[in-house]
Parts: sequence; structure tokens; C-alpha cells
Amino acid sequence: MLKVDILAAPQTAGSILYGLYDILMIPEVWPQVILGEPPASLVRVRIVSVSTESFECRGGVPVTPHVALRDANDADIVCVPNMTIPLDQSPHGRFAPEVAWLQECHASGKTIASVCSGALLLAETGLLDGQTATAHWLYENMFRQFYPRIDFRPERVLTFAGDEDRLVLAGGMSSWQDLALYLIARFLGPEYAVHASKIYVVADHTDGQLPYAAFARRIQNDDPAIKICQLWLSDNYEKADAVAQMHALSGLARRTFSRRFKATTGYKPLEYVQALRIEEAKQLLESTPGAIDEVAASVGYQDGSAFRRLFQKRTGLTPSAYRKKFHHSRFDIAH
Repeated sequence: MLKVDILAAPQTAGSILYGLYDILMIPEVWPQVILGEPPASLVRVRIVSVSTESFECRGGVPVTPHVALRDANDADIVCVPNMTIPLDQSPHGRFAPEVAWLQECHASGKTIASVCSGALLLAETGLLDGQTATAHWLYENMFRQFYPRIDFRPERVLTFAGDEDRLVLAGGMSSWQDLALYLIARFLGPEYAVHASKIYVVADHTDGQLPYAAFARRIQNDDPAIKICQLWLSDNYEKADAVAQMHALSGLARRTFSRRFKATTGYKPLEYVQALRIEEAKQLLESTPGAIDEVAASVGYQDGSAFRRLFQKRTGLTPSAYRKKFHHSRFDIAH
């Protein structure tokens, strides 16, 4: 019997917690649902937490853990759903009991899998140092700031780390589906993953996370000179000499401007301009029928080919493919 423990806390999203729980139970119930036979004894799934006391997770969803961490020591797989941490706060020192328990689980040979911001708990264990990891794309800057030894890949849906790939990390919120199908296929067999995919009508995110990522253009207050530049760029991103004009506006020496801009925003000035232009282009592709070259010109690129190359590099899709995937008409029920 495959034994799976799913870690839960008040910061966990109920959709991920119970989504994982349900889909990982499919190998158990497939014979009953499809064949009319008694359930197979293939999987045991439990919800574990610091204690067995009931609590509410995000959105007021009730959770009653099956077992406390101190008594949860016989699983083959431990799953860590999202553990929401504010993007503007340090992740260090949070979830200390859970982090210590994960270290023990890894030391005893268990496979540990995370979803979304659950990767931050794995980062806190130190097990990801020198390894490749992923999480929700929103946490890219947090990983780069607080865990510089981790090779963070925001474009990935799944990454693998450690000896024998005993650390498995899934990206954004709904990537729990990809993780569950992978774990079922790896530990029980591909046919069981097919069963789960059919029952839940889910498939993997073959495009990765990049098409879904949005540029977080937060105006920073820590550096007044850089804040002025950000505000100016919001209305002037299409200008050919945008970086030079920001530099002049800042009143700083060039090297000082570049260094402070990167320290404040997490981007080099040109990278920031490109990210803002591509984000504006994405919105135009989502909402208008204009030609690709017209979209490129409106955000500051007169060379349509250069725009297409940069767009695909940053989103993983061509502009045409992005429009097909995200245009508003696709979500118009009456269309």
C-alpha cells in the first residue's frame, strides 16, 4: 500500500489540500466506480498537521487532521500544499515545527513533494540549496532574494531535486494536478495516472508556467529616485530611449542608477522596460484583434521579428499562440 501524508496549516488553500487528497485516492476507488468491484487497497492518504485539533484553512474551509506530526512517520510520500506567505515579508522562521518534521522525513528516506508556495518550506529546510526548484511564478523575487543558492525556474511546472529525485516541486496553484498524476504514475504505474486523469478530466500543463505569469509592476517606496522613474515609465514605456530618460530623470550616476534600480525592483533597467512592454503587449493581444506588428509598434518595437523573439522568450509562446490561448473571446460563454 502506498502511504501518503498531506501537510496542512491555516495558510493552506482548501482547493489544493482536498484536490490532492481526492485525486490521490482515485486508484483506490477506480475499480468500484468503473467496474463495480470492491475498492482496491492501494493507497492510504492522510491529512497531517501540528496537532489533530480542527482548524480553518484559507477561506474558512474546515480541516480535521487525521494525525499529528509527531505521530506521522510511516508515509512513503509527504505532500506540502501551498503555505501562503505575503510577498513583501521574509519567509525565514515561519512554520518551524513543519520544517523540522520535513527534515526528519527526508532523512528517513521519504519522497517530499510541494505545490506552489509550499516550496518555501522545502527551501527553509536547506534541502534545495544548490538544486533546481519551482513554485508559483509570483514567488520568483522572494526566492532570488532569500534563497540565492537555489536555481529557481519560474517557467517550470515540475522540477526534481535531491538523491533519486526525492524532492518534487510543482509550480502554480493548479499544478497540484500535474503533481498528483506524476506521483501516481511514478509509484503505482502509468495506467493509474490515466484513470485519475479520466475521472477528474485533467491533463498536464504542457505549456509550463510562463504563459500564465504576469509582470508584478509594484511601485517601490524604498528609493524615491527609482520610484519617480517607475511612475514615469508607466506612461512612457514605448519610448525608444526609455532607459536613458529614466537615468536622466533619476539624477544619479549611471552605475549608481543601474545598481539602485536593480536593488529596488529586482530588474536591470532594460529588463524592466522589456517586461513592462511585453506585459502591455499581452493585454493588447488578450483584448484586441490588431495585427501583431501593430501591437509591437504600440509598445515600442518597430521590428516585428525582434518583438516576436522577445515575446516568446518571456512567455514561452508566440504572440499568435498567446492570443489564441488568452483572448477574451475564448472566455465568452455566449461566443
